[in-house]
Amino acid sequence: MSQCSHNHNFLLKSARHPYFCQRCGQLGFGMSYSCEKSECNLFSHKECEKPKSSVQHPFSTKCVFKFYTNRSGKGCLCHVCGKGIKGYHYGCSCNFTKRYAHPSCLTYEPTLEAFDGLTMNLQKVAPAKCLHCQDENLCSKVHGWAYVSPCGLYCYHVSCVMDVINENWKKAFMNGTSDPFQIIKERFPAHVNRMNKMATGKKKVQDRKKVATALSVIFNVLTGNPKGLVGDAKKFFG
Repeated sequence: MSQCSHNHNFLLKSARHPYFCQRCGQLGFGMSYSCEKSECNLFSHKECEKPKSSVQHPFSTKCVFKFYTNRSGKGCLCHVCGKGIKGYHYGCSCNFTKRYAHPSCLTYEPTLEAFDGLTMNLQKVAPAKCLHCQDENLCSKVHGWAYVSPCGLYCYHVSCVMDVINENWKKAFMNGTSDPFQIIKERFPAHVNRMNKMATGKKKVQDRKKVATALSVIFNVLTGNPKGLVGDAKKFFG
């Protein structure tokens, strides 16, 4: 809570830097509600300051999220970004499974331009490893929504996109960049190159294993060894 003695008059305006929402405790940037007093450091997501009472799940016609201001979801993880629920949130009314989400997480844009001519689409799971965190799932309990390329090979978790933006906001601000997602466009080629190098390295390891297996078979034939141990083949030919 703020320690300011004045009455807060919140206005909708563009934040000049990333902030943490006083309502949900999550990262935000761009248009937000903030106190008109420049010395006051209180910010709120638009979705938290003026929330909708219910929101349809974008990937399920049978799931509806209801808004809560209490801490009923405290200790649970956001279905979208995988981060903890700390304050304002949405909770679904499904009987078979309970989902929770930060208000701002339910308003992600349906597309992300990762590179000139390449548009990623928002999906409920990542079909491949995230280009940033190198994991397919955020954690054991949450898959996490992700932006996915049309070919399905390149993905960014929505939470990873926010993390990248937060890490690089100073650079964007100093360069006068109005688009916070510009950093994704700048990093995308390097991320893809790293992923391709890792894939090439894994392929080489797999190829070496295949060769070792083949040598083991030859070793069996020549020595009559019924066990066919790859390790023995390596020692024999190495």
